[in-house]
Amino acid sequence: MDLVTDTKPQGAFSALLADQELTHLELVLRRSLIDDALSPILPPAYWRERLALIARGSHLSHTQIQTVHRLYLQIDAYEASHRTMLDAPRLTPDTGK
Repeated sequence: MDLVTDTKPQGAFSALLADQELTHLELVLRRSLIDDALSPILPPAYWRERLALIARGSHLSHTQIQTVHRLYLQIDAYEASHRTMLDAPRLTPDTGK
């Protein structure tokens, strides 16, 4: 007989793992996107997947869910600012003509 079990960590252990992962992501995500703004160390898609894995793999508290949302907003802001930079007309030297 096949038994389907929930393999998510639960209780205090789950909360601790999620807290550690979210704290780590808050540090490295910000540094990856801001410190090397022209070319991030890892692309926004990578960070989105990491956040999705945490959300799917843990029973998150309300505070942890807020942290996940805040990190998604940071990624969104980074992408929006870089879309604006890429879409802006390039300035060329005035040739006087």
